[in-house]
Amino acid sequence: MRITKAFAVLLAVISLLVLGDVGIVAYRLTSSHPASAQAGASSGTSGHPCNHGAFVSRAAHAHKGGGYVSSVAKGKLGRNGKCSASLPAAAGSGEGD
Repeated sequence: MRITKAFAVLLAVISLLVLGDVGIVAYRLTSSHPASAQAGASSGTSGHPCNHGAFVSRAAHAHKGGGYVSSVAKGKLGRNGKCSASLPAAAGSGEGD
């Protein structure tokens, strides 16, 4: 079986690209990102970041229904970076999922 020159060049280019990707992945896995250290500084006692998503997650884990979670998601809790606010009371007294 004879390999043509064009096929050999194609294999060489693919090999170089794969090696480059491996190098990039290795570099990213071994380097630390300053944003991750900063997020850890602003996290609460549970280790999660203090942001709007954290409030929405807490609302979902409260099991008060999709409407409740939706209202928290549409609200402004955590958008200013402050974690001191508590979740609002559920609007309805009915049991939700």
